[in-house]
Amino acid sequence: MPSLIRTVTSRYQRTALAFLILLSLVTLVVALSALGDATLRAEWPRLAGMLACLGVMLGLAWLTPLRVLTTWGQLALIGLELAAAAGAQLLTAAPLIDYIYLVLVLQGIMLFRPWVWAIMAVGVWAIWAVVRYQLSKDLLGWLQSNLVIAFPATCAIIAAFIYARHVHRSEQMQAMLQQMQQRYAALSAFLRDVQQRAAREERQRLLHLLASEVQQALVNAEQSVTAALAMAQTNLGRVQAVIDVPRAAAANAIERLRATVMALRYQSGSDESPPRLALTGAIDETLIAPRPNHILAWLLPSLFVSLSLGLALLQPHPLSLGALLWLLSLGGLLIVTSACTQQVRHAVFVQLGLAAQTLTIGLMAAMTNLLPLLWGLLLVAWQMASRLSLLQWLRFVAVLPLLLIVVSFWQPFALDVTTTVSLLVAMVLVSAPLLLARYQLRRRQQVEQQVKFLEAEMQQQANEVHKIAVAAERARLAREMHDDLGSKLVLINLTLQVAAELAAEDPAAACDHLANSRELLGSAWQSLLAVVDAELPVGATLTETLRQLARQCAQSTRARVELDIQGEVDHLAAPVIHCLYRTVQEGLTNACKHARADTITVQVKVEGGCVVVTITNNDCPDRVLLPVDLGSGSFGLIGLRERAEALGGGLEAGPLPAGGWRLRLVLPAEDEASL
Repeated sequence: MPSLIRTVTSRYQRTALAFLILLSLVTLVVALSALGDATLRAEWPRLAGMLACLGVMLGLAWLTPLRVLTTWGQLALIGLELAAAAGAQLLTAAPLIDYIYLVLVLQGIMLFRPWVWAIMAVGVWAIWAVVRYQLSKDLLGWLQSNLVIAFPATCAIIAAFIYARHVHRSEQMQAMLQQMQQRYAALSAFLRDVQQRAAREERQRLLHLLASEVQQALVNAEQSVTAALAMAQTNLGRVQAVIDVPRAAAANAIERLRATVMALRYQSGSDESPPRLALTGAIDETLIAPRPNHILAWLLPSLFVSLSLGLALLQPHPLSLGALLWLLSLGGLLIVTSACTQQVRHAVFVQLGLAAQTLTIGLMAAMTNLLPLLWGLLLVAWQMASRLSLLQWLRFVAVLPLLLIVVSFWQPFALDVTTTVSLLVAMVLVSAPLLLARYQLRRRQQVEQQVKFLEAEMQQQANEVHKIAVAAERARLAREMHDDLGSKLVLINLTLQVAAELAAEDPAAACDHLANSRELLGSAWQSLLAVVDAELPVGATLTETLRQLARQCAQSTRARVELDIQGEVDHLAAPVIHCLYRTVQEGLTNACKHARADTITVQVKVEGGCVVVTITNNDCPDRVLLPVDLGSGSFGLIGLRERAEALGGGLEAGPLPAGGWRLRLVLPAEDEASL
């Protein structure tokens, strides 16, 4: 059964399918009422012709799915259905055929734009009016038939418009849900964009807030070294005195760097709110918006009372003045009761108001002896379908005949079968669109909840990725600034320390070390810019870069640096090369800062699918440790471990049994071709 339902709904537009079912039900009622009429059965050729026309109409409606036709094709199809209905009406003049015309108009509301539907509705009314006049040849009867059908047609058309509005909004929400699902499916690409954007924004923010301090410190250090070098070159005897100024500037730069690394590691993230995902405006949770509902609460009962008064005045035997006064009084009471019922919220008071309206409408029909006034019960059906739950609706439907029986005891009136069936059909045509609109509203609210859930989940993931991206960028900057810029600042300080020690015994050598410190400052500038721009520090090849690093370390200290490279290291993947370079750089820096060593050995070995970096230094207790420090904390080792773990490797560091220290890094040896 579910597969059959899906097959049927796939062939027809969902918005037209409900009215096809209504058209079939109304046509079935018309056919049964005609077969139950003895007068029509006596003229069986005309009855057979009518049934054939109705069959052709239904066949055209069901056998030609409207979704495969253009707008003009749909209009042509409805025109053929209208011609079949008009032929059936001409053959038998059955009164219930009027509602077939009404269903066709309601179907047009779901299919066409307002101006197209308006033209179609006028055409349908013109055909119905011409056929009705041709059958009766009575202008007064023709006007009465127009007044009788006017109120149910108005209620049904407004209800169909409400249903069409909710269908349209439901389709919009379904489209939005599909878009959200597509966005959720493509969430990884979106999150990558968020991550990259967050990293760029954080990089620029930290560049202005933190890196500027280090830049200023480097400027001061470079100016001090340049001035000291100029003074030392003019007077070698003053080398000892002038070196103290650049040493202080270099120490200040190191302190600024230490503060920057601390801030990057431990400061909270940016106060800026992460990017949000856009969702269009909220959807109302009512069947009818407050202002239109308030207007309809007064408009529909007022229209019914006006049509009732016109129908009473058009009777062949005019009503007495007393009956007209009763009609006006009860009509005013109905208008007030209907409007007040629309304002209450409790279900009990709503049902009491509906009961009062039912009694009032029954009295209006009974006291004027005009059964068409019972069409006022469409007001009750309207409020039942739009406000009561299913259980309340069934309970009130069961009570409704009892209320009419009470009225008949007070003021007797007789209901014929045709009037009863017509009233029931009209109530179905009014109630069905409203009930379908309530279903669409609940469905749309469910879809809206799904959209909000997807939006919240995507927003949560975007926020998490944003935080992770900011934290990763801060950690990257902390690692890079500590490892690269910190290493160069340490070498600068060591170079100045050596220059200070040589100032007394060899002023020329001290000037050379001072000039070397200025070159290192220039390299530090480049390092800072490379860190901010996320550029790799490695030059043409890793081998040449490591040799240059070893030469700089040897020039800045009195220790001997031995470099041993085994295997092809220049063709490794860029992240692996970067990690190797930073490990050697940090290992040499730590050996220069903390170790009393005269020999530092660096071994880089590639074999067995792994690359191993081992940095060892001996321990010379008699060697004086130069007073250079970046403050407390093992930021360098923390950064190296983060790099190694990110690449699937490991890091270990610790003292050697015979004295000294060893740093060892193991990484998977991935080359560029494998990526």
